[in-house]
Amino acid sequence: MNSFKVADNVHWVGVRDPELEIFDVVIPTEHGTTYNSYLVQGTKKKALIEANKLLFKDIYVQTVEEICPIPEIDYIILNHNEPDHSGCLPVLLEKNPNIEVIYSKTAKTFVDNIVNGEYNGRAVGDGDVIDLGGKTLRFFHTPFLHWPDTMFTYLVEDKILFPCDFLGAHYCSGEKIFNDELDRKDDAMEAFKFYYSMIMRPYKEHILKALHKIKDIEITMVCPSHGPILRENPERYIEWYKKQADRYYKNMQERRVAIVYATAYGNTKMLADSIKEGVEETGVKAVLLDAAALPVGELIDEIEISYGLLIGTPTLNAKAPKPILNLFAYFVVLNMVNRLAGAFGSFGWSGEGVKVSEDIMKSMRMKLPIESFKVKMTPSAEDLKNAYAWGRDFGMAVLEAN
Repeated sequence: MNSFKVADNVHWVGVRDPELEIFDVVIPTEHGTTYNSYLVQGTKKKALIEANKLLFKDIYVQTVEEICPIPEIDYIILNHNEPDHSGCLPVLLEKNPNIEVIYSKTAKTFVDNIVNGEYNGRAVGDGDVIDLGGKTLRFFHTPFLHWPDTMFTYLVEDKILFPCDFLGAHYCSGEKIFNDELDRKDDAMEAFKFYYSMIMRPYKEHILKALHKIKDIEITMVCPSHGPILRENPERYIEWYKKQADRYYKNMQERRVAIVYATAYGNTKMLADSIKEGVEETGVKAVLLDAAALPVGELIDEIEISYGLLIGTPTLNAKAPKPILNLFAYFVVLNMVNRLAGAFGSFGWSGEGVKVSEDIMKSMRMKLPIESFKVKMTPSAEDLKNAYAWGRDFGMAVLEAN
């Protein structure tokens, strides 16, 4: 048996993928992952939550049918429509054309393009319910966790939350799937935190909105789409999410600026020092961070709570150096839209490194309130005075921003 009981007439019917090393091309999965799916059986009707990954269609169908033949299932609930959640939907519809596909009000286009044919579908929104007979499914529209189509499903009688990717983890521990049964709970918790950092972190405002929506429901168990089922102390994980989501630059009592720099011969560092003094003259806190010396996670943690970001870079072969470009690559885990930013640096030949940084920040829809600042070779006393003034102007922009 691959399936197992979660609660009375609620079964896990997912797929384990312990050998997975990289998820979605970019996310390392040291402990593999699971593609969780759940079958909820009422006295009148049955609902399958999540449709799993197409690669595993055979084992998935076999696992579901350990509990119930697919032609007897009345609903397929799609909390989200990425292929690891919906890939097997056409397979299910082929076996049961009468099944009703349930999705959020922003999901229909996604579902249409997965099925590419006729199907019986219905959109649901906040507070909508489906009565299975002694089992009631209630829906919460929770967009951008982490797609615009995401919703939560709540099993009222059992107080079980099915929150899709929210509160999930890429973690597979053999046959054990409840968090209180795991042999390596510390590893599982680290996987939970890493999953948040890589997937949910950019959506802090949406996390807080979703948590507000579910604040009045009692939750005794959380059944996410990946990783362990949170049966022991689910409140701990929910509170951890809230704490992280509150760690957002707009929620910080003091406005601060992260000054991240790379320096080949110390010249860009000299500019950074003067710029920091200029920023702090305005009363804004500024933090200097060496991109070549500090772990990128530490840089991201500081940028996350900074109202403004200044990037200092030399130019190597008409480009910004690797520590700066590597940092930009990690901005995928942050929401940088409308963040105040600027670029500065010292150069020898033509100074393209600053322009590269500026263009990347603009492409990420960051706001650059002042022109970039750069000097040739070793900064003079006048250059450092101008750098100080440039930092002061940026600090004032931070203070005046809405």
